[in-house]
Amino acid sequence: MVAKLVLATSAVLFTTVAGVLLDGSLNSYARFPAWVRRCPPSHTASGANRTYTLSFDFETRRASCLLLYADDGQDEFVAVRLVRGTARLQLGAGRTLTAGSGLNDGRTHSVAVALTDHLATFSVDLASHSLPLVTPTRSPVTATEFSVYVGGLPDEFRSGQRLNQLAVPSAAFEPALVGSVRNVAYTARCGAGDDVEDVRMMSGSGVRSSVDDSCADYDPCQNSAPCLSTDDGPLCDCALTDYVGPFCDLG
Repeated sequence: MVAKLVLATSAVLFTTVAGVLLDGSLNSYARFPAWVRRCPPSHTASGANRTYTLSFDFETRRASCLLLYADDGQDEFVAVRLVRGTARLQLGAGRTLTAGSGLNDGRTHSVAVALTDHLATFSVDLASHSLPLVTPTRSPVTATEFSVYVGGLPDEFRSGQRLNQLAVPSAAFEPALVGSVRNVAYTARCGAGDDVEDVRMMSGSGVRSSVDDSCADYDPCQNSAPCLSTDDGPLCDCALTDYVGPFCDLG
């Protein structure tokens, strides 16, 4: 009963904010508009005052999964993952920041990635960590456009040319997010003020229109396989087991 009340509350929230609910199946993802890091030519602020921020809120009970992946199709990328309940930001050239713990508690957590010419800042709730960008591949001042995916990547990225186009091919095989993401926003500070753009999903798969927890009513999964609640009913995730089949019961 408590779980159903929480899900019902989530349904109300999704009518008032820009959010998506993902079921965590193999091809589960949400695609958002490109994150364009570019100041208008009319702005003459110094590089130190140019800050580009990507922020979002999420809820999940999955300890390790891909939260967000943004790629410019060349060599720059931003990857945000949960690793055993801790948020991890990965940028190019092996640059990594971590923040928070126990973030897979089903509660709402806020994430922000802020980039300048020389600094990357990773904020999760009230914790914030920064690292210098000594030799960025490309200055944020130039027109850099990132494709943005939340919760996973489409199946087309798991083989062939599309896989080779990813700056981080392993991102295509990360466990998908089971939970919600909302309030996705891009902020550009190009001088004195901020230009905030709230963005909404453009396309996706495994995006739920219902908040019913079908696994709570019937869990057919065997051999400790997680049960995923989808709009079509329970779905067994065999990825972390040694079994296959619709119920993960075949060795």
